[in-house]
Amino acid sequence: MFDVACGVVCVLAVVATMEALRLSTARRRVVWEIGAIGAGVVVAQALGGSESVVLSVIVALAIAACAAALCRRFELDRAPRLMYFQGAIAAAALASTLFGPSDAPFFAVLGAGVALAGVAALARLGRITPNESLHFACAGVCAVIGYAAGREQGVLAVVIVIAMAALIASYLTLALAGTAWPAFVSAMNGVAACSVVAAGVVTGNGALLVAGVALAIGCAASHASATGSRDPYLSK
Repeated sequence: MFDVACGVVCVLAVVATMEALRLSTARRRVVWEIGAIGAGVVVAQALGGSESVVLSVIVALAIAACAAALCRRFELDRAPRLMYFQGAIAAAALASTLFGPSDAPFFAVLGAGVALAGVAALARLGRITPNESLHFACAGVCAVIGYAAGREQGVLAVVIVIAMAALIASYLTLALAGTAWPAFVSAMNGVAACSVVAAGVVTGNGALLVAGVALAIGCAASHASATGSRDPYLSK
């Protein structure tokens, strides 16, 4: 079941990232700089892992490629506005690690199919607009996830607690200040995205690893646009 959740998270991360890149002037440099680092992490994980880890990474990359191709073909990344939910996607990815191990990567394909169908439905229905109540609710959920992780031991628990602290700061900022501090919000979301990458490495879950890399790229694009930095992130 948790592989299904990872498949859903992977697709949502890719869609959110494609939307962020489409709206950002930082597209090319972000893809080459952050994407290259992420690709190196994915390759290193595949080369140094067991057969199940390699299979998980291959399945996750296939899911991400299919999601990106379908988004571009049918313009599914234009309506849902999932880039505003990058933090929530990261929180869901990290929360999935608290419930049980992932040992059947092919079930992630099922979750990916469900997620793509959901994104297609959202594209028809229109945009999703977050509000103050939703931000406060997300901050509360992140606090619960952080508390649950704090009761565990190990590196993964520390990673999740750090990510939840960053996301709580992000959501409280959105709830109290609105869009006044977009650079800070995207930076905190980026911390959570990097935590998803770390969780994927620790657990050997390719879907989490690929989703984390995708989220990191999207957060970097959002941050570059928010700060108005046209150098070195200027699109050539």
